[in-house]
Amino acid sequence: MKTHRLLLILLIFALAPIISHAQVKPKLQYTVGLGSSIDGMNDLYGINFSNELNVRLGKRTSFNAGLSFYQSLGSYNEKILPEYSNGKNNEQSSGIFITPSLKYDIIQRPSGFNLAFSAGPSLQLGGGSFIRSFYSGQPVSNYIVNKYQRIGLIIELEAEWNSKNPNRKNAVSISAFGADNSIPWYLNATYKMRFKVGKK
Repeated sequence: MKTHRLLLILLIFALAPIISHAQVKPKLQYTVGLGSSIDGMNDLYGINFSNELNVRLGKRTSFNAGLSFYQSLGSYNEKILPEYSNGKNNEQSSGIFITPSLKYDIIQRPSGFNLAFSAGPSLQLGGGSFIRSFYSGQPVSNYIVNKYQRIGLIIELEAEWNSKNPNRKNAVSISAFGADNSIPWYLNATYKMRFKVGKK
């Protein structure tokens, strides 16, 4: 009996590093994402592409360094076009976003499912051209060009789960960018693939 107990204790000590190693998240993760976006201030829809480097700080907390790009593809709202538009809406908006953020896992499941919230400042470099209408007896429309070098706020809710590949995770997120006292200015829905980088 004592021999069996001793073997059991030795087995537990031998397996403990393996078990604990499997439960610890990677120290570094790289994420690439692709999704759709809405420029809510100007009635435009578009596409977004994101890159993130995630550094684990604790069991539930991590730091994200993000670089993303947005480009509008068209307008979802009919507008009075300027006479020189030749019947085509030439509105567009785009931007590069540099975003450091803190991420916290609200829900963690043994199955690998995580629900996380993140927030942080975001530097937007970009701009666009937009239609603005004026009324002086009859409606008159013109394009207005804006260039942005501004710091805003980005918030994100993300769901993550395991894939068949042990070195990759899948995720979907909804994020909102706000600036100039308006939020959400941009609203993004993004599908992501997350990869382990280096050792745990």
